[in-house]
Amino acid sequence: MMSIWTLAITASAQMRIISREKVDEVSNPRLSADSASVVFDTKHIVAEPMTEDDAPKNFIYTFMNVGEEPIEILRLVSTCSCATATCTVKSVAPGESAQITVRYNPKGHPGRFERKVFMYTQPGTNPAAVLKLTVDVSNGSDYATQWPIQMGGIRLRSKEVTFIEGKKAVETLTFINLSGKPLKLECETAFMPDCLTFSSDQVDNGAEGTIRIAYDPVKPGHPSDSGSGHPSASGVRDTFSLILKGLGLPPSKSTITVILSKAQEL
Repeated sequence: MMSIWTLAITASAQMRIISREKVDEVSNPRLSADSASVVFDTKHIVAEPMTEDDAPKNFIYTFMNVGEEPIEILRLVSTCSCATATCTVKSVAPGESAQITVRYNPKGHPGRFERKVFMYTQPGTNPAAVLKLTVDVSNGSDYATQWPIQMGGIRLRSKEVTFIEGKKAVETLTFINLSGKPLKLECETAFMPDCLTFSSDQVDNGAEGTIRIAYDPVKPGHPSDSGSGHPSASGVRDTFSLILKGLGLPPSKSTITVILSKAQEL
């Protein structure tokens, strides 16, 4: 039976448990009083299928102020950096119309998603409208060939490294950042045994980066140190699972495997 150690790689060293009520409040907030004065032609657009290779596309949401007072557009907030929203004007007089443009960049975001844009016209946490954009993005041909493993906003050539037990070494994994913003992968050290260390530099969007995983058998933290480790069915290896967090994926789809092999296996 394999022993599995779970390590968390995240952009933050802190974890918080958020109640279901708080999650609902963020994803489906109560609308402000201005919502009755803002009438859209549509609040939900379903985009034609795209690929990661496609250029960014614009989607237009037209609305009218049917109230008796001017509507001020204070801010537009998107749930993903892949979708940016702008408005043609800052103030809409009664009886006038305006447009909100949502520009969607599919690069690095394969899959079917619903992105939201919150339109705020008053101070506070309640938007006047919630706009939705449903997108279905398939893998790009170039990235899929060169970087076959997709994990959220990054792609990797491999997600497995192997060390020989008792032999100090450093192994690397190469990835490309397609998240739409600079990215620095960090490790949740609370779950990291001393015999393993992790490092990675900040990588600009569209650039290649390196994950470095080092193994030092002299340091404590190996399963045999605590008696909690169990060999695999073959008795020649232990397996460690490193879970990448902050990529918007469940652990089963964001796991890097570290194999510690016995010398006789090689």
